[in-house]
Amino acid sequence: MESSSGADLLIVEDSHDDAQFVQRLLVEQQTNVGTHDGDTHVAIETIGHAHTLSDGLEHVTANPPDVILLDLNLPDSRGIDTVERMIAHAPTLPVVVLTGRNDVQTGARAIRRGAQDYLVKGTITGELLLRTLRYAIERAESKRKLRDRNHRLAMLNHLVQTGIRDDVSMIVGRGDQLYEHTNDGGDAVVDSLLEAARHALELTETAAELIDVLSRESAPGTVPVDLTAVLEAEVERVREETDRTLDIERRGRTDSVPVTGSPLLGSVCRQLLMNAAVHTDRERPTIIVTVDATDTEAMLTIADDGVGISDVQKELLTDPRTRLDRGAGMGTGLYLVTTVLEEIGGDLTVEDNTPRGTIVTVTLPRERQARGGTDE
Repeated sequence: MESSSGADLLIVEDSHDDAQFVQRLLVEQQTNVGTHDGDTHVAIETIGHAHTLSDGLEHVTANPPDVILLDLNLPDSRGIDTVERMIAHAPTLPVVVLTGRNDVQTGARAIRRGAQDYLVKGTITGELLLRTLRYAIERAESKRKLRDRNHRLAMLNHLVQTGIRDDVSMIVGRGDQLYEHTNDGGDAVVDSLLEAARHALELTETAAELIDVLSRESAPGTVPVDLTAVLEAEVERVREETDRTLDIERRGRTDSVPVTGSPLLGSVCRQLLMNAAVHTDRERPTIIVTVDATDTEAMLTIADDGVGISDVQKELLTDPRTRLDRGAGMGTGLYLVTTVLEEIGGDLTVEDNTPRGTIVTVTLPRERQARGGTDE
């Protein structure tokens, strides 16, 4: 809600005096503030009052307010059950609960059950009341926008995975049959078409994985992952999916290196390996992959002898503010890398290789059970 727009408040309070006190605080505070400090206060245009929870639920159904101020102890409902019933009835409306001086713990419990905030009777000031209502409305609006965005991302994910991907897969499959019907020189045309189709297929897979990350309402939570096993699988996959011959040399740790990671850590390894394999002018690119570890961190280093990376691209990979610019030119695959690493607490550094090429280092936290040097 914009700070300049008015809000409708519903007070659910059985005490007439307490309800009148709240209304008086609001009127006096808004009169004193006037048009000043608009960024920290919300204007309450109308105030409704219900004496029981049942009346409050009916009011919400008939005329939903922008925010609800809810006393937890009402004639027909008491304690935490009051906020649970209100939120179950109106899950998208922000609720601020009113508690007594000796009932602060219940207010905290109410927040865990879905309330936006709580106020303690006897300590409420006009400024605190307006600020709390403003923040409650803004947090509820942010959650609504997040739900809407995630719904759209879920629909986009479905479109990418079941629509576009299936069609491109069919193009690749049928495209191989074109070789039987081409004249002299036609094979080169078919080659270029199939290369573009395979690239589009890779992009849809990457986009689907990225959408899956972005559509989560919160961090997905980390899971133990064996970095060595994930890396070996992706090295073999890159060998199979790349047309040119690659010299991929493994160095450092080859035993199990458990890290605190994500199911998408394999996608991170694959994107970085493919980036090193593709962005080169050499007939036979050389990629050196090294895994090292300390008690607290594991380091994956991918060094190539390709064309190198510009300072602008380095900034894109390491500066979140820059890479969020639509015109920055960051590829979907590398955006997936940075997004996943941020989710799991990983770090990414990029530097020039000698005499040419790029060195990319991914640093990941070790899995806690593996710390302490027992597997070093």
